[in-house]
Amino acid sequence: MRRRHAAALLGAGVLALGLVLVARAQPYDYPTARPSTAWANTDAALQHHVAYTDGSVARAALLRLNPARFGPSFAFGFFCINHRGGGGGGGAPCAGFLLGVAVVYCNSGAGITVVTNGVPQVVWSANRASPVGEGATAELTADGDLVLKSPRGAVVWSAGTAGRGVAGMSINSDGNLVMVDGSNRTVWQSFDHPTDTLVVGQSLRQGARLTANTSFDNWSGSRIYLTVAADGLAAYVTAKPPQRYYVLGYNKNAAAYAMYNNGSLTVLDRPGGQPLTTVQLPAVGAGTVQYMRLEYDGHLRLYEWRSNGMKWEAVADVLHPYPDDCAYPTVCGAYGVCTDMQCSCPDAANFRAIDFRRPNRGCVPTAPPPTCRSPPPPRRARAPRLLSLRDMAYFNSRDTSMRTLERVNEEACKKACLGDCACMAAQFVYGFDPNDGYCYLQSEVLSLETMRPEIFHYNSTMHIKIAQGKSPRRLF
Repeated sequence: MRRRHAAALLGAGVLALGLVLVARAQPYDYPTARPSTAWANTDAALQHHVAYTDGSVARAALLRLNPARFGPSFAFGFFCINHRGGGGGGGAPCAGFLLGVAVVYCNSGAGITVVTNGVPQVVWSANRASPVGEGATAELTADGDLVLKSPRGAVVWSAGTAGRGVAGMSINSDGNLVMVDGSNRTVWQSFDHPTDTLVVGQSLRQGARLTANTSFDNWSGSRIYLTVAADGLAAYVTAKPPQRYYVLGYNKNAAAYAMYNNGSLTVLDRPGGQPLTTVQLPAVGAGTVQYMRLEYDGHLRLYEWRSNGMKWEAVADVLHPYPDDCAYPTVCGAYGVCTDMQCSCPDAANFRAIDFRRPNRGCVPTAPPPTCRSPPPPRRARAPRLLSLRDMAYFNSRDTSMRTLERVNEEACKKACLGDCACMAAQFVYGFDPNDGYCYLQSEVLSLETMRPEIFHYNSTMHIKIAQGKSPRRLF
């Protein structure tokens, strides 16, 4: 009897210990949802909400803890990033929310913590150009659509999946928000609709884009974008035609796509195929998260959560336009001249700074030249002329210039620009013979770059179209 009683007690103890272990191993995250589920953008409706010391707000609707069960994890919900807030909570209140996926720092109980340095990093959003306010709603509807509505009930965004058999939605451990049907087949995923960011494991198919934010505190898409073409991974500024400031070329391939792997950004010839070109990146550390974001200044920066400092850090700059950072298209704004990373205007007689305290904002002509859209000039109006800037280069590739003239001299280049109402500038480039040069006509003038022929190994002059006015006086 005693042996049986002891055995029973031991068995009960083992069972109790097992229950404790199971309880301790129980995950506290909530990564999935089924139709019909709705979430309101309020603290009361989303009880897992956090206010950060800078005024930012995270309201998690779905949360997937990382495999270590604590640390940086992915959440789907409403996020307000208060770019204007101060470290002590000052600044304008955080009122514009994005419905999206963000990296949040969690403890082992799935509590979102590190409210000073762990501000959510939004890696995908549905409504980047149309933030919503308090009381907006997101719903995985009964017919399988994910819909965002404003506080007044107007539809702001929809995934367009109604009637496609959606049986559930989940936020995965890689940050992909996925909707699946009853057979667990993917119907829709956020990885197929990138905004300005890629996370490890995400690809950028041919024709898709990363589009940078307009500014530091404006999340709407800007003119700067990165895309995969048949012959290169390329970054552009939208213009007529688009102006290219970076390209990583490869042999033409109609199925090429870019893949962000741990330690590399690789362009493959097809899914599961051979690499066409690769950019080596810092490897992702264990138990952390890394992402790359195309930013409003044109840089594609790599960020990683550093547990030793408990904060996000930029660990790499993925693009490297030749020869240096002065080759970025908006580094000094429109008509701005970049010299050793210092900005100025082409000359004082014909240009003025938009903001004298912030020379990187660019310049404007004191008297803009006529364009194709301008009304017909008076009969006695003076024709525009060209301001010539020696040893000046422009970032745009010859392949994406408005028009290219080959084997011409400088006068022919200038004449071509003056004779074309759409031409705002002409770059004349030659090696040894100024009568055997290249002329690249530009429809718009963004940042210019002071160059040294001994480094570039060619001579370059920018001829900028201006209205008739005073003689130029160079500022440098």
